[in-house]
Amino acid sequence: MQYLNRWDNTDRTTFFGNIWGEFDIIENLTFRTSLGLDYSDFNRRDIETKVNNGFITRGNNRLIHGNSKFTSLVFTNTLSYQLELNEKHKIGVLLGTESISDDSQNFTAQADGFAVENESFFQLDAATGARTNTGSSTGSRLLSQFGKINYGYEDRYLASFTLRRDGSSRFGAENRYGIFPAATVGWRISNEEFWNDNEIVNSLKFRAGYGEVGNQTIGDVARFGLFESRYGANQLQATGDTFFFNTFYNVGTAYDLNGNNTGNLPSGFVSIQAANAGLKWETTKEINLGLDFTLFNNNVVGSFDYFTRETSDILTIPPIASAVGEGQLRTLNGATTQVKGWELSLGYSKTLDNGLSFTVATNFGAFKDEITELPAEVVSAFPGTVDNSIIGHSQFSIYGYKSDGLFQSQADVDNSPTQVPAGRPGGIKFKDLDGNGSVGVEDRDFLGTTLPDLEYGIRIDMAYKDFDVSLFGSGVAGRIGQDPYIFWNNFVQGRENAGLGVLDAWSPTNTGSSIPSLTLANNDTRTSDYLFRNNSYFKLRNLQFGYSLPEELANKLGGMTSCRVYFQGENLFWITPSDYIGADPERTDVNRIPVPTTLSLGLNINF
Repeated sequence: MQYLNRWDNTDRTTFFGNIWGEFDIIENLTFRTSLGLDYSDFNRRDIETKVNNGFITRGNNRLIHGNSKFTSLVFTNTLSYQLELNEKHKIGVLLGTESISDDSQNFTAQADGFAVENESFFQLDAATGARTNTGSSTGSRLLSQFGKINYGYEDRYLASFTLRRDGSSRFGAENRYGIFPAATVGWRISNEEFWNDNEIVNSLKFRAGYGEVGNQTIGDVARFGLFESRYGANQLQATGDTFFFNTFYNVGTAYDLNGNNTGNLPSGFVSIQAANAGLKWETTKEINLGLDFTLFNNNVVGSFDYFTRETSDILTIPPIASAVGEGQLRTLNGATTQVKGWELSLGYSKTLDNGLSFTVATNFGAFKDEITELPAEVVSAFPGTVDNSIIGHSQFSIYGYKSDGLFQSQADVDNSPTQVPAGRPGGIKFKDLDGNGSVGVEDRDFLGTTLPDLEYGIRIDMAYKDFDVSLFGSGVAGRIGQDPYIFWNNFVQGRENAGLGVLDAWSPTNTGSSIPSLTLANNDTRTSDYLFRNNSYFKLRNLQFGYSLPEELANKLGGMTSCRVYFQGENLFWITPSDYIGADPERTDVNRIPVPTTLSLGLNINF
């Protein structure tokens, strides 16, 4: 492969930076301006030569030349004023504007048929075969105005109020601007006179907040109706590819009037996206209540938050049935979701008389999301049906069949609800949920969600004299996902390699197996609770042991101020449910590469 790619070249140029300046107009009144730039230029030149080496053959040579550029400019101006009255009242006011300008361009040119296979000869003009090119240029603008007021009284009562107005070119003129307010208040209860010295609760602060934010994460041209004139010849004409399905790939709208398979006269335009001038901001509203506290002579530090979050007018692209016609795919504002949850963090630090010091920090979080509103035009973008709606379920729900073991005999198949496709001895027995005597798409149900009910983590740091050790682990509970080993190990996947699990597949002499009997006609890989299983886990993500040389010894060895050697392991082990056999429990699909276990030895030296 290295030889085949010997003439391929990729050049990337990136630049990012920020310049700013401040000017004190009068006392406590400051003007600040800043300009940020993010620029990238990517050039790709791939040369595909002819190959005839064993089973690797390529009868045509080709040059592919591509370029993409991206430029982002952020221009921000603020005016801030700070005021303090009687050493009790602190007031801060901020007014500002910000503009963000993003532009991107890209093109790809491809040419086939070069008489000489020399690197310098591969130029687009030297090609004798088909030539194709594609390119696009898009951009977006975001203009914002904002204001913020901060107030504090004797460091006991705190308040902040923000108002932001954002205008995006991605929306039409009538819905271009969104207004997003936010407010927070805080009360340091432990600073009140009635609190006095509390030996158990040393400090206590109450927080409450409300805020709205907007989302405009859609394409730059999502609101427009798009048309495309396809001049390109089909795959057979362009490349000589005779594979049946590929001959119908990238078929253009061009007529071939001269019979030379050139097809250079366009017959019209193809609609690829329907317009939606009514697109508007997706809006999230959140309410948060929280407590910050320290306990037991400040040895315990913690916080607790409860929040509710509602997102409305969610931007989505629902799939369109082919019968509707081409070009009807479009971005819509649709569902409303609600999230309720809590987060708790606790930390404990202590130094013992023998010199051992340690810190334990934990965090827990749980939330539940559900769809509360679903307009008819976006129903197809979410799991479920009209009769079994996703309303009340998570937007990340898995919708599929429920299983009831394997068929043990033909009599078992005959005496059970009719399976579609037909059941077989050793096949998965899917449940007839609607009780009509047959299993079809109407028997699907919500199996669970890929979002966990609980997330948690723990970190422990210990030090004794010149030695130290730290570990960090985290996990989730109450979610489902695809076990990749079951998907690839327990079924025959056509021409692909089969896993070892098929050696233990069900058969008349191996009826105790949970692996379905082998078949190519119906391998039972439809979405079901056989594939989607509980993949809760706990992972030891990092474990590190270290030793630091005494300072006097480090100074003698080359004048070092410090020297530390450490051994570290990442992703060392994990705990999963007993029926999970996959390589990485973090994955919820069958295609992701597992996170590797890494061992490393390091040395930190300071002079």
